[in-house]
Amino acid sequence: MFYLTPSLTIIMKNQQISNWDKMVHAPFKKVIKFDLLCMGIGAVIGMGIGAYSVASGIFS
Repeated sequence: MFYLTPSLTIIMKNQQISNWDKMVHAPFKKVIKFDLLCMGIGAVIGMGIGAYSVASGIFS
């Protein structure tokens, strides 16, 4: 339910916040750090797979 005060600000009454809304909010910097960590791990795994495939003679 919404109503306007004399100063024209909107006040929400009986606002329900779901558990999903509580869970999905994260600071942007933490999301970027997590993404960089995952990309770093993926790059290391990819280099290991590439080095193994070259050393084992798959691409020769």
